[in-house]
Amino acid sequence: MKKVLLAVSELIFQTRLSEQLKTLGYEVLPGDSGEALCKGFGVGPDLLVVDLQSRDGDPLRLIGQARDAGIPVLAYGQHTKANVLRQAREAGAALAVPRSQLVEELGQLVRGLIGFEAPV
Repeated sequence: MKKVLLAVSELIFQTRLSEQLKTLGYEVLPGDSGEALCKGFGVGPDLLVVDLQSRDGDPLRLIGQARDAGIPVLAYGQHTKANVLRQAREAGAALAVPRSQLVEELGQLVRGLIGFEAPV
């Protein structure tokens, strides 16, 4: 089963994403941010989802660390902050999308980055 590590500090939204991903057949590894997430890279996630508005840690630094570890990143942020989305792509995010797009197209975005592996 493919693993998705979440760097989403907003608990309600983290729960929402987690439930959607589980329904789609992915294993979800919830995280907070910073060092705890970097340690999460050792569990072999197939994808990291990063909230660019997180007040915990440095999302752009986390994206760079995931890139260096060979983990693709799906970053999301406010549609009004195009410069932050651009910075995320420059830091190494495979995709950086507005939060509304993440909500509407989560399954498509994740499958596009890591594919889908049906549970055994």
